[in-house]
Amino acid sequence: MVDGHIEVNAMAVRHALARSFTGVDPQGHAWRGTTDLGGTIVTVDVEPAADDNVHVHVSAPAIETGPLDARVARVLACENGELMLGRFRHRDDGIVVEHTILAGTTMDAVEVQASVWTVGWGASAWGARLHALLSDAVPVPPPPQTPAARLRDAADHVEMTTRRVKRYLDDRHGGFQHDPDWGFHGAFGSARVFVDVLPVLDDSTAVRASAPVLSDVDLSDGLGIKVAEVTAQTPFGAFAYLGGRRELWFQHAILGDDLDVVELDAAIAIVADVADGWDDRLAAEFGGLRYADLG
Repeated sequence: MVDGHIEVNAMAVRHALARSFTGVDPQGHAWRGTTDLGGTIVTVDVEPAADDNVHVHVSAPAIETGPLDARVARVLACENGELMLGRFRHRDDGIVVEHTILAGTTMDAVEVQASVWTVGWGASAWGARLHALLSDAVPVPPPPQTPAARLRDAADHVEMTTRRVKRYLDDRHGGFQHDPDWGFHGAFGSARVFVDVLPVLDDSTAVRASAPVLSDVDLSDGLGIKVAEVTAQTPFGAFAYLGGRRELWFQHAILGDDLDVVELDAAIAIVADVADGWDDRLAAEFGGLRYADLG
């Protein structure tokens, strides 16, 4: 049954991208091609997952680094806090930008198109900054901003998606608490998951689920390597280190356009499982405080 799902979703992926981007030889993948951002090749794979589910994985190479080491791991953790949609990960001796979405009935063409564009843009736009960070070059280019940062009516799109998120949270979780600065939040074991809405692309939004895993912690070599390894074990989400606050978070974002309650539930569950499942182990090995320790 999974093989049938893979083929159906691969066809849906190719159909969604056929008129939006320039395809090249797929080389055994569901789709390969370029966006309007230059020659960066974006690869899309439709892959089996647990419980007879299927995922759509989008990736593009950003920079070659050689084997994973502490410096690369620290850059990954710090820069993941800057991405709105997708994540940086070390793979095949380089840093890639990637994003994974649920396939099946929840998958919409715009979600595939936005994922391909965002991954291609991230890989192209971040190359110079990543190179500077890894080579100690100065000055370091600032984090690139998506077109949404310049969109005058971005607040309207965010407000519309926020209303939808609130309705889903009320229906499925009995309502999260809400803070004007932090967004919606609810407890999951020793962790707390926050849900907020961000502008991305020209007229789209991202819904981000995130959880503080450790506070009052430094990004040591060992911690950086460990969270990079944990990230590689899951197709969704990434650890992000916020140096100014000395906090380690885990986050995963989904497209807010045509937001589906199943996708929102999955994002919350993914973040809650990692935060609640790893905060004790990471605190025991590297120090820091879990959310539950903050009183």
